[in-house]
Amino acid sequence: MITYTSFVFFILYFGITCIFYTLFPPKAKWAVLLVGSYAFYFISAKGNVVPLIASTVVVWGAGMLLQRLENSFKEKKKGASRDERKALKKKYGSYKSAVLAVGIIVSAGILLVCKYSNFFIDTVNGIFGASINEVKILQPLGISFYTLQAISYLVDIYRGKFEAEKNVLRVSLYLSFMLTIVEGPIARYDDLGVQLQKGKSFDAHSFELGTQRIIWGLFKKIVVADRAAEFVNAVFDHDSRYSGVAVVAAILFYTLQLYFEFSGVMDVVCGFGNMMGLKLPENFERPFFSKSINEFWQRWHITLGAFLRDYIFYSISFSKPFMNAAKSARKKFSPYYANLIPTSVALFFVWFTNGFWHGSGWKYITYGLYYYVLMMLGSFCEPMFEKLCKKLKLDRSSKGYGVFKMLRTFVIVNFGMLIFRADSLAQAGRMFVSIFSNPNFTVLIPGHGGKFGLDLFDYAIIIIGAAVVFAVSLKREKGTDVAERISGLPLWARYIGYLVAILIVVIAGAYGEGYGVVDLIYANF
Repeated sequence: MITYTSFVFFILYFGITCIFYTLFPPKAKWAVLLVGSYAFYFISAKGNVVPLIASTVVVWGAGMLLQRLENSFKEKKKGASRDERKALKKKYGSYKSAVLAVGIIVSAGILLVCKYSNFFIDTVNGIFGASINEVKILQPLGISFYTLQAISYLVDIYRGKFEAEKNVLRVSLYLSFMLTIVEGPIARYDDLGVQLQKGKSFDAHSFELGTQRIIWGLFKKIVVADRAAEFVNAVFDHDSRYSGVAVVAAILFYTLQLYFEFSGVMDVVCGFGNMMGLKLPENFERPFFSKSINEFWQRWHITLGAFLRDYIFYSISFSKPFMNAAKSARKKFSPYYANLIPTSVALFFVWFTNGFWHGSGWKYITYGLYYYVLMMLGSFCEPMFEKLCKKLKLDRSSKGYGVFKMLRTFVIVNFGMLIFRADSLAQAGRMFVSIFSNPNFTVLIPGHGGKFGLDLFDYAIIIIGAAVVFAVSLKREKGTDVAERISGLPLWARYIGYLVAILIVVIAGAYGEGYGVVDLIYANF
């Protein structure tokens, strides 16, 4: 596929689209984006556009039917008695629920068939000893992302958040927009969809901020993440050769690679959006300053977490069976556990879906439930922790304890990354056990036994790059708007700085001889 960080995308797709977007009048700008997005998608997906078009038509049709039912209900309840309005609400409510269910089932069904068919076949074969042959289905590009946007669109219409869009092409643009379809962010229609329709005029300041962010994202992805990938692949692809420190280093490098790549690509696409006057939702907010797992997931892949919260957690929490269970729990348990026990049930589905969404394998489900189990253990044991800290006279609000919580969260996240990166749960288990054997630090030194594809220059670039990103993140964590500060510098200083930054990316980037091509990790989901 054509990646957001490639020269081809910069020039042929975004570049040409951006020029026409700027030249066309506001009312026609959305059409330019639609043509550009489908051209990008058609070539990147090698012509496999049928699932995307099918999802678009289904979502548009279901949305229109939901709106028609809502309008009909509003019309018929005029002048009706209270009992008649109640009956009409129940009647049309059941109709709308049926339409919503069909829309979600069809949209999610396309995802399940295209992405998870072989997972279901392998599971059935493993449990029942069957011998069903796997099927060859090409997974549509970005299906995990545009399916969630499709579901959010339908649910929001059902909830009355906004009215359905009558123009199927505008719905199509929302689902296929070139900057969000491959890796997200997972945007809502009342935010991104509305922006895409309005069309923005050229703004020099937004264009400059976008340029800054693109350079920053390229630095994170090409200079640091792609270089770290060499070490990660060397260890995970040949895990039987390594143990101890080498495995620990590979896990740490993978955490760095995934964060720098994913957040770097988000910087690039948000930067492109800035250039066109579009504000895409943020997906990362300095997650490694988190002091708990819950906080980490509020800062990491934010739009996925928001989707799971708004459309799974709330949907379950406000359902009648759940409300009845919560009411029953309040009669049997203390207030703390009466709220926690029902919530833990809803959170199970949230974390199961989180893991399942990421990929078709039990390791992904385990990855999601790993966080669920740890969060639940922490929540259920919180009263005991609080009593213990009081006995030991530990100040849980102190800076020292805060640093401890950040380090603890970092360790937990890294073990989660081991599950996420390993090819299987068996490999993750083997590598975890191998951590505690043969603690040979010299294997990390270039030329001393480790064949990681990196030399001292590469290690230096990774360390310096990580330090620069940490320093900027620390500034932002303290409330400093680094981008605005840079844009406030004299013109000559800004553009010399931009030129130097571009040269650093070009000269220090991990590409060419000695480096492999690194595909976008989340593009596979």
